Amino acid sequence: MSDNIQTIIMRSDTTTALTQDFVRQLADQAFSRSAGAPLITGNQVTLLYDSTDNFPAWKQAIAAAEESVFIEMYIVANDTFGRDIRQLLADKAAAGVKVCLLYDWLGCWKPWLSGFFRPLLAAGAEVRAYNPPTLTGGLSLLGRNHRKLIVVDRQLTFISGLCISASWEGRPDAGIAPWRDTGLSLRGPLVREALAAFADSWASCGPALDAQWLDFSTPIAECGTIAARLIATTPSTAHMMRLDMLIASFARRTLWLTDAYFMGTSTYLSALKQAARDGVDVRLLVPRSSDIRWIATVSRTMYRPLLESGVRVFEWNGPMIHAKTAVADGRWARIGSTNLNISSWLANREIDVAIEDESVAGELAARFLQDLEQSTEVVLSGHKRTPVLTHPRQRQQASFLFPAAGHAARSGASAAARQAARIGDALGAVVRGTRSIDSSEATAFLTIGLSLLGFAVVAALFPWLVAGPLVFLLTLSGGAIVLKALGLYRRRNEKKQQLAETKNNLKPPVGPEG
Repeated sequence: MSDNIQTIIMRSDTTTALTQDFVRQLADQAFSRSAGAPLITGNQVTLLYDSTDNFPAWKQAIAAAEESVFIEMYIVANDTFGRDIRQLLADKAAAGVKVCLLYDWLGCWKPWLSGFFRPLLAAGAEVRAYNPPTLTGGLSLLGRNHRKLIVVDRQLTFISGLCISASWEGRPDAGIAPWRDTGLSLRGPLVREALAAFADSWASCGPALDAQWLDFSTPIAECGTIAARLIATTPSTAHMMRLDMLIASFARRTLWLTDAYFMGTSTYLSALKQAARDGVDVRLLVPRSSDIRWIATVSRTMYRPLLESGVRVFEWNGPMIHAKTAVADGRWARIGSTNLNISSWLANREIDVAIEDESVAGELAARFLQDLEQSTEVVLSGHKRTPVLTHPRQRQQASFLFPAAGHAARSGASAAARQAARIGDALGAVVRGTRSIDSSEATAFLTIGLSLLGFAVVAALFPWLVAGPLVFLLTLSGGAIVLKALGLYRRRNEKKQQLAETKNNLKPPVGPEG
């Protein structure tokens, strides 16, 4: 009898293990399909913080380039840092290094007007603008290239939230601290994916990149142990949006988000609220003072439903926090250019790295807690912050999201870490203080309401101010659609003509009569 029981237990354990493996395979498949990118191992990743880490690393890498430098950048500013990078690129191009710079037209329209890029062209670099205004562009002008990508010698990649602009360095002479932002340097097989993403953007603005630069007949050798995905979002693909939604659904213990321009969709807000109700420690860190003020105003109107669900919201006390990062369960991290808003998710070209590694995620989580020490928590006044859990879960259960060996052995350490975090939260609240949502929420709604009323008054008194831009947009969109239709007709007629000529050529020659 005891042998039979032991056999049944062994079969049960085997079945459980097979089920867990199957669920893990499904989770990995879901991540790959949502991100539109496979999980690639063998990479080396170094986190870089603010301009103090990122800018010197960029300069050093470009200065040491021997073969190629490919840059895809939303903003290349005509300031001290922008001119430094321009000079480095010009020197490299003049020395025979392949230099390709793809900048966003809207992000760089001022440098474009001032002829900022002419020295690069004169030195032999190739420079292109992404999505400049055209008669056939229509409303596609709203889609921008928001990426921040540098690939050097096809061996080293930088991906971040920082642009080539001295704005990130602050103004020390005026006592303005640098902007808070996060990036990374990456070596290993994932560099190939980054170069492919650049090549796709480059080809969207002109002739494709020469095939020799995409020839990896000799694969990039593994140089680390980190597994990661490169998510290169293009307009309407929504890869990062699907992955963000998936993470909000899969996170079991923590989901800590930092975002510069938070305007989540109702679906994403629901995912965050449900995660918090389910017992996940969801925290959101956003700017208090933003370089785009109206976005910060709109963001504040979204706080209350999040807070009522148990999501904790913090506002950065410094001049600007521009990072776009996420860390879940201390095992998964995301760093890149995508903001949590509809423009980044659906309209722009964005690039992010999703990392499945405890050391990187742990470092990013530690930095998040450090950032909270320089932030103010927004709280509900007269309400309990912690909601009733909809699905209380057993905390000792293993996570299928990011399985790792030794989970049971780490449970004590994890519990100690959570206890330390709770103590730190209590002490931090005393030091940094909290702020009731009531005043900021009222101010946000008042600002939006007054703006709409002001717009209505202007429209009533000066209707041409409203009608003019509307007529322009409609004309631009209608004209673009008509031109596209004419182009399709022309292409169809050309194909018909080619087909007719081909048929005539295939007809046998007519012999002489009689």
